[in-house]
Amino acid sequence: MNATTLRSRVMNAAPKAGHTLKRRVLQGLRTDEFRVAYQGIYRVDTSELAQMEALIRWRHPEFGVLLPGSFHEALEDDEVIAELTDFVMNAVSHDIATLQASGACYPVAINVPPSFASSEGFSERLQSVCDAHGVAPELIEIELSENQDLARFPCIPKVVQRLRSRGVNVAMDDFGTGFACLAALGPINFGTVKIAKELLAEAPRCPNASTVFSSVLALLARLKVKIVVEGVETPAQAQWLAQWPHVFAQGFYLARPVFGMENVPGVRSPMLRNVKPHSAGVRLADAA
Repeated sequence: MNATTLRSRVMNAAPKAGHTLKRRVLQGLRTDEFRVAYQGIYRVDTSELAQMEALIRWRHPEFGVLLPGSFHEALEDDEVIAELTDFVMNAVSHDIATLQASGACYPVAINVPPSFASSEGFSERLQSVCDAHGVAPELIEIELSENQDLARFPCIPKVVQRLRSRGVNVAMDDFGTGFACLAALGPINFGTVKIAKELLAEAPRCPNASTVFSSVLALLARLKVKIVVEGVETPAQAQWLAQWPHVFAQGFYLARPVFGMENVPGVRSPMLRNVKPHSAGVRLADAA
């Protein structure tokens, strides 16, 4: 079943309005239907796992595993955003603490809408969640999602500075698409910029696309931010990226999202067997 058909079925199950879908999502959050999946982010120079990204999945009792695109209308609601973000922060902190107990430790990126990141008390709430699970704030990275215009939130530069003063890294997600644009790179002190997969999609076979991509990398390198390239889907793209050994890479060619932090390819722990990519028995979390 393709994503469009599945999204239509989910919306049809919530007649007429997003309000019903919102209530169903909130019910799912409160009845343990949601899970966090993890996708690895790797060093280009050594191919080692450097960090992970947390990705929300809805294990719907009727439709199976749903990706956020199937219920994105509900994700625009403030109440859903607040409960979902709190759920993800707690789940990720718990999983980091569990993996740390086995002898492994990796930072994890969490997607947060700018509207919620700039809400009163967000940084304090994140700190309290970390404290509750015994996790250092340095192990959490906040990715400001690209679907909201940062210019609408004039306090964002101070919010980012406040988070970074607590040790929390802040990333601009999907740079080059949506509202993730050049104008935000000057006033906001991002620690990481994630280059959208759309900028890599036609490289290296298209000369113009390759020029745009390499120019963006050169600019970001001058800003001295950590660079993560999203959407590495082919061996040719991975090989082409090797000329920039300082960057990090993420994509299906390297690792697909999986349930269980310990199942992410490249995890190294004295108490866990090193997981091979897509090992038998590891549940992938990138399709319904």
